[in-house]
Amino acid sequence: MRFSALLCIFLTIAGCSSPGGRYREIEPVFVTVESSEFDIYILGDEVRAIRTSFEVLPRIQVIGPRAVIAMERATGCEVVDGSFTGDQAMADARVSC
Repeated sequence: MRFSALLCIFLTIAGCSSPGGRYREIEPVFVTVESSEFDIYILGDEVRAIRTSFEVLPRIQVIGPRAVIAMERATGCEVVDGSFTGDQAMADARVSC
């Protein structure tokens, strides 16, 4: 019983949108692009997008451009060409205003 309770707590915490590292103290901006929902963390000219929506078999070819749009909407700036890195769940980029 005790193990089950601890496992539930761990899984709940693990499922949260937590950016970690330098973005830890920053409040996210919530952005929806088509059916994808993102928490966007902005630190100067660096941006992190964490997808919070459930999607069946998400592909980076679909999610990547949506993450870029979400970053640009949240910052009001353009993502610098070649700076986007990441996967279907989390991505980082630099922006230029």
